[in-house]
Amino acid sequence: MPMSLAEHLRQFRAVLAVCKTGSTSQAATILPLSQSAIARAIRELETAVGVPIFDRTARGMLPTTIGQLLAHRAERAFAQLRQGEHEALSLAEQDPPHVPAGRFAGTCGYRHLQTYIVFCEVRSETATAGRLQVSQPAVNQTLRQLEHMLGVRLFHRSARGVRLTESGEVVLQRAKLALDEFRQASEDLAAFQGRMRGRLVIGSLPLSSGALVPRAVDRVLAQYKDLSVSIVDGTYDGLMYQLRHADIDVLVGALRPQAPGADVIQTPLFEDTLSVVVRKGHPLEGLTIAGLDQLVGESWIAPLHGTPARDAFERAFHAVGVQPPSTVLEVNSAIVLQALLQDSDRLALLSRRQMFHGISAGAFSVLPVPVKETTRYIGLTMRADADPNITMKSFIHELGRLAASLV
Repeated sequence: MPMSLAEHLRQFRAVLAVCKTGSTSQAATILPLSQSAIARAIRELETAVGVPIFDRTARGMLPTTIGQLLAHRAERAFAQLRQGEHEALSLAEQDPPHVPAGRFAGTCGYRHLQTYIVFCEVRSETATAGRLQVSQPAVNQTLRQLEHMLGVRLFHRSARGVRLTESGEVVLQRAKLALDEFRQASEDLAAFQGRMRGRLVIGSLPLSSGALVPRAVDRVLAQYKDLSVSIVDGTYDGLMYQLRHADIDVLVGALRPQAPGADVIQTPLFEDTLSVVVRKGHPLEGLTIAGLDQLVGESWIAPLHGTPARDAFERAFHAVGVQPPSTVLEVNSAIVLQALLQDSDRLALLSRRQMFHGISAGAFSVLPVPVKETTRYIGLTMRADADPNITMKSFIHELGRLAASLV
């Protein structure tokens, strides 16, 4: 496993204090540490990363370029922890005891965050201990320390299992976002040293991203061969949860008419419309069909309710004065949908662009039926406060180039 910069939370507090004050002696006035302890923490971090973080000059300690890079990510990480503390207190189930402001962000360690995140995943102290290779009492003690730092209850235990409180949910989110900043700091450091390593996790909406994501990934991997890329599909709500918790870096697919919250931003890539797609050799091929109103009685495959594609599906039928088919098969998987089309006489409203390979290979046909009011935008969704690193910027750039070729 590569070194995780998040393991050096204590040292990063010293780095930020010296960046702010310009010396270890001044940093000792704002941290509960001695000057020698701060100097030692910085030396430890410099040894861990293998490069100087500060230039020692007669005017004081000035961060190097790498020092500025790491301090930028660390400040963003601690801002997430401070925000998590603020939100947890505001959502507390009962009036919390008075705790000094910033105590959580100022004292929690990597062990606290890592233990809590794993515990939230497995909902068992025993399983958490097994995952982290520590004792169950150590897990229990760490979780108790975390709740004490925050002054709020993070979870409830019952015979049915563990349930996070509202405070526990926001602390989980902010902890994951904070650790993601340190992950990106590691990747920024590697890039600065000419080693393009790291990971890129892309959420792909299955019935709208089509070949766009794979092509963009291929282009990025051609530039950065040591990059690890994961493509995750799923429902919109599931992928949005993962995006907000830093489990994925970007979501590509059909955009909502309005962004689902102020914490995310949507960027359109291109405008898309839908067409009637069937298998090659379908009985309707070659027939003259004036409009969708003549196809209401056919067997249809429709997108899931609540998706832009489903809204477009229903608008298309309403545009010709008929109700959408009452009996439809709902499918969210592109692979399943294509298999159902190939093995039956069903119809589907799909994007020509997203079905390009299957159509050009002769597996599917587009019926020459006019389809109205199915315009939607395909684009990417990211966290509003995201600060993309070089690999993410490269992926976004390649998406834009590919989208431009589709216009």
